[in-house]
Amino acid sequence: MRKIILLLLVAALPLSAQDAWEPGRTRVFAAGVLNFADKSLGTWPDEGRVDAVLVETLKKRGVPEANIAFLTNQQATRADAEKRLAQLLAASAEGETLVFYYAGHGDRDFDDDRRPVSLVCYDSMPDKPDSYWRLADVVAAIEKGFKGSTVILTADCCHSGALMEVLKPLDTRKKWGVLASVQPGSRSTGNWTFTQCLVDTFAGHGPLDADADGNITFTEAGNWAEAEMAFCEEQLSLAWTKGLAEGLVLSKVTDKKPRRVGERLEAQDEGAWWKAKVLDAKDGKLLLTWLGWDKKFDRWVDEGKTRPFNPQVLAGGTVVEVEWDGVWYKAKVMHTKLGLHFVHYDGYPESDREWVPRKRIRIPGKD
Repeated sequence: MRKIILLLLVAALPLSAQDAWEPGRTRVFAAGVLNFADKSLGTWPDEGRVDAVLVETLKKRGVPEANIAFLTNQQATRADAEKRLAQLLAASAEGETLVFYYAGHGDRDFDDDRRPVSLVCYDSMPDKPDSYWRLADVVAAIEKGFKGSTVILTADCCHSGALMEVLKPLDTRKKWGVLASVQPGSRSTGNWTFTQCLVDTFAGHGPLDADADGNITFTEAGNWAEAEMAFCEEQLSLAWTKGLAEGLVLSKVTDKKPRRVGERLEAQDEGAWWKAKVLDAKDGKLLLTWLGWDKKFDRWVDEGKTRPFNPQVLAGGTVVEVEWDGVWYKAKVMHTKLGLHFVHYDGYPESDREWVPRKRIRIPGKD
């Protein structure tokens, strides 16, 4: 009987420090590269950058400012990024957590083994493979230099899910978690949608709390990003762990919302159905923001003029053609998820498989 009572008491105890992220014992390396020395690389405006919001959110959560390295644009050359990361790691201590974040271009050269999946730094040049910051080098530096026990790797760029591929064979005692905007073989959107998911996670945005227990876990953060990216950007994000508890609490809910807030649906307007998200709910009406439209068009709509989002997908095994860079390739649908299709290209290796939306697929002789 004593043993049974003891077990019940242990089960009733609140979350321990090991079960919840500790901001005060965290170091953050963040790099947002929106323009480049090589003007042939695509650029984004500095106005409205959400990476800065993410860093401020982490500060508000209690991460000491002295523990944060945030590099933007010209500050993020390959040499400077490696140097600042090394300095941050050298100052680390046992039991700490490292949050690594990158936003910008992710590069993958399918034909050049000297340039596997890499982050594009401010001074990276397409004709100089060594100017890119290889994901393998990032992971190796953290594995060797970080004295803490937990690492959360996040990236908002093309092929960012390749962080998982780098970590899989690693012999390590650290606990790793990956939150990436896209799967290893795919390109990523130029919008801030994924980074906003990270902001919502660490800020304690109520709709992420799927089980309504007041906590937002690593798994809930990954599930939210996956659904959000599929709905808003038609791409599949990635959440993966190696030793890290999927139930790790990343934040407490700070903004309890009506039940339907955050819901993704379709709403009728002027005789057509449009993608929308619920911002608020009251008295049988929903405040909607319309996907792809300016916030000034947000408005209240009767619930009766909405319906669940139900994307049309092709069955697994369907022979198709898939567009990539303006060229149509023979392929086959392997399976589907959240309205996206996982396709295998005929004559190409499995590493080239990717998740694609219906608009990039056609059925020979029909579409």
